[in-house]
Amino acid sequence: MIIKRVHISNYKTYLSLDLDLSVDDDRPIILIGGMNGGGKTTLFEAICGALYGLNLRTKEEFEELLNNGAVNSAKPEIQLEVTFVGRVLGQEQKYVLRRTYILNPQQKPVESVYLNMQGNTFVYGSATPAAERARNEQQVNKIIKANLPQELSKYFLFDAMQSSELLKKNVFAQIIKDNIENVMGFKKYLQLKRAAEKLQQDWAQQRLEAEKEAEEYNELCKKKAELEKALVAFEESQDRLYKFITSSQEDYDRAKSGAENSANVQRKINELIDKLESVAKKALNYTEDVRDFVENIEVSVFLPKLASNIANEIENILRIKEDLKKNNEAVVSVDTLKDITSKIISYLKGLSLCSYDVDEDNVVQHIKALQEANKAVDNYDFLDEEELNALLNLINTSASNRFVPLDRTREELEVLLASIPNWEMQKSSLQASLVGGNETFIKQFEDAKKELEQIKLDEAKTIAEVKRLENLIHRYDVQIQQEPDIKYDTLVKLKPFFEEVANSLLKKKKAQIETEMQQQLNELLISYKGCIARVELSESIENFNIKLYHKAGNLISLNQLNAASKQIFIQVLLKVLRNLGDYNPPVMIDTVMGVLDNESRDALMEEYFPQLAEQTILLCTTSEIRKESDYIKLEPFISKTYTLKRDVELQRTTVEEGYFGVTLNA
Repeated sequence: MIIKRVHISNYKTYLSLDLDLSVDDDRPIILIGGMNGGGKTTLFEAICGALYGLNLRTKEEFEELLNNGAVNSAKPEIQLEVTFVGRVLGQEQKYVLRRTYILNPQQKPVESVYLNMQGNTFVYGSATPAAERARNEQQVNKIIKANLPQELSKYFLFDAMQSSELLKKNVFAQIIKDNIENVMGFKKYLQLKRAAEKLQQDWAQQRLEAEKEAEEYNELCKKKAELEKALVAFEESQDRLYKFITSSQEDYDRAKSGAENSANVQRKINELIDKLESVAKKALNYTEDVRDFVENIEVSVFLPKLASNIANEIENILRIKEDLKKNNEAVVSVDTLKDITSKIISYLKGLSLCSYDVDEDNVVQHIKALQEANKAVDNYDFLDEEELNALLNLINTSASNRFVPLDRTREELEVLLASIPNWEMQKSSLQASLVGGNETFIKQFEDAKKELEQIKLDEAKTIAEVKRLENLIHRYDVQIQQEPDIKYDTLVKLKPFFEEVANSLLKKKKAQIETEMQQQLNELLISYKGCIARVELSESIENFNIKLYHKAGNLISLNQLNAASKQIFIQVLLKVLRNLGDYNPPVMIDTVMGVLDNESRDALMEEYFPQLAEQTILLCTTSEIRKESDYIKLEPFISKTYTLKRDVELQRTTVEEGYFGVTLNA
């Protein structure tokens, strides 16, 4: 399945959007950038809504999704349309699926659906006759399910920030099991197994001749079904309590030991406030430093570079001028010459050593001419003293390029800014604890643990009761089996048959999943890069789990992986399952970098995204896919780039080609 185009009208931040998402075979990536609040997640939700519909029940829910800029200026109608291609029975088909939502005269939201498949249309809405609507709706749902069933969409259209949540204690096993069952196509056989069991029970009830036995049998089956439903509720409650206990354990330990008093809590709050203020101040200083750097870039960068290039020439000029200055210091002025000459001649005349006819002016002119003849030529006479001083200051100026420390500060700020939401959550949690005090928190925690232990006991009792009822039901089954019945015998065999088929398929895929996951994790899981000795899957789909082993031989606990490693693990699993599964869906990822460090980011850029799928749509900010580094690595694999622009005044989002001003190379 490849998404070719999406069209949105009057949905959330989009008044109108028509986006081409087609990709080239060797360039499978569509890169869509936007700042926070710019409409990335809304685009993600619109595509899901176009495929599977919006669950609108009230006028208020409809108006919440209606674009604010369209109020009183456009028809109050939401329209989501997606064009995609997919293979059905080996043939590629083109589909245009459009869902339209309006309010009916009773002010209730109603949906109308249009699907065009290679010229064959299926249309239904509130005004469609019931029989025709049922027929067309069935066809539309069948087509969507053939390309990407809704239960699988969450594995291929997902928010990367939430992916690591799948690995939380007591959540991982169920999520991964569901993933394996759905993506690999095993779930249908487990459903068939349960359906066969239900048919077997129904048929057994029909065969019981005695009314009392039929009632007893039916009551046993009913109780068993109720208890199985209760077991599901116990599992959900345990998941909820495990999450609370795991996330609060450290705070409880500190509170229990008395270390977590109000003063310490307030101190922690103050520390978090100081951190937040420090980051804000650092960001402000960085902004001012960047502005100062740009304003003085000529003085701090260009002039020092120029001075460095012409320093030899300037030093040569200054040396020549200095030599000329020294030579000129030996030259006597005309007045001095006249005075000295007059005194010498008078002295000589007094001693009768020269003629009284000697002309002093002629002697002065002669000496002056001799001085002029010996004077050196100044080729730099056009430079005055002030200009010479400027040249001297130019080569003596000491300046350093501030770009490198500024860029380092920017990288540090990006890490700090990414931590702000977590600090804000910690601050809010600590402030809330001050209201109720440690006693309230301790009681809540201990009550949760007591409730969890009670649920475990109740669950164990319920499991034992289910087994007891199964034994009783089996007695009726044995009694019934004594009477020949081909249909019943077949139903008895179907239940283990379908379970065996699911497990056989798992075994068949098991080695491939293990091998591919080991290879991918050794490349992408930076914290254990090259150290994954093996990946081990369980043999049974009913009690499914995945284990990782270090080359040193020890088991690697998945629940102890950090957030970045958890995200990488989940994305590796999804890629492997996608490659080996029954479907060929596109992959659309919101907040692609999530909590990843630089090494993990580089691994995704180079090893993951380019080979992930035939079509990969990435929704991100410049801090997630950076223009100067990450984008350059991805560009050879990108078919199209777009930037979403949010107009706050007009309350709408528009789209521009290119990634934050960077044009895609052809």
